[in-house]
Amino acid sequence: MKDSSIIASDRRDTNGRQSSARRRSGFIHQWGPQAWIDMWMSDRMLVKKASLIVSHTLLPILRLTCDDREQLEQDYQSIRTHREIVSFFDSPREKWRKRYGNFVREVEWALLELRKYYSQAQYEDIVIGTSVATSRETSADFLAMMNSMPEKNRKKKSNNGKGSKPGSNKPGRITKMMFEMFNPAGWLTGPATITELDPANGRTVIEIPECGWHVCAKQSSLPNPDALPEEGCLNICKGPFEALFKGENGGLKMEFEPHLPETSCTVRMTWAT
Repeated sequence: MKDSSIIASDRRDTNGRQSSARRRSGFIHQWGPQAWIDMWMSDRMLVKKASLIVSHTLLPILRLTCDDREQLEQDYQSIRTHREIVSFFDSPREKWRKRYGNFVREVEWALLELRKYYSQAQYEDIVIGTSVATSRETSADFLAMMNSMPEKNRKKKSNNGKGSKPGSNKPGRITKMMFEMFNPAGWLTGPATITELDPANGRTVIEIPECGWHVCAKQSSLPNPDALPEEGCLNICKGPFEALFKGENGGLKMEFEPHLPETSCTVRMTWAT
């Protein structure tokens, strides 16, 4: 069978993931404004804040729960040996990829270990509950920025900028380009694009062709190299964000739709107008 006859959702990249889009490359991707934003945000949000969830919360819980603590410590040290060192000479995009990959790898290991000892309800209470509490304590400024979106967009008209058709919910080319080059949440998703923009009616849809959670860590280095790292996708990303942004009192509501086993995702943001 020719490769061209295989549907897109069945194409796999060299790491065994189902890839929904061709990876971006080139100078702008590696060194452009969005790459620098993601590099800075990955250090601020992942390295200095979120990464502590493993060593300061999930690992201590496992130490109290596991049957063989010595084996647990050996396994933890083993997964840490896969950490990729961020080099001074790496491009901003590569620094982001390594930091994100290191975070994903160790979180996935901890979550798979927790699943051995807790029911689904207990597991979600620990993981999603901890993520929500940590975000509120360490990232209040980021949450406030996201929550300000409804108020900033509530009085906007449906015109979506230069290049958009009157009455259309498709973003204009300038709006689309600016988002792809200056997306403040790109450190979490990787390259993304706006496919629907209707601020007057309180709706924005973002498509993430290759989510950073699934593509940043080398597949062979993951605790389960035969599967996508979906535990954190569902319980560190989707679950906490949907819990933090529930649309209460007309505020921002976020809905994540991971396209597992593809590496893509759709994010819908809505608010009362």
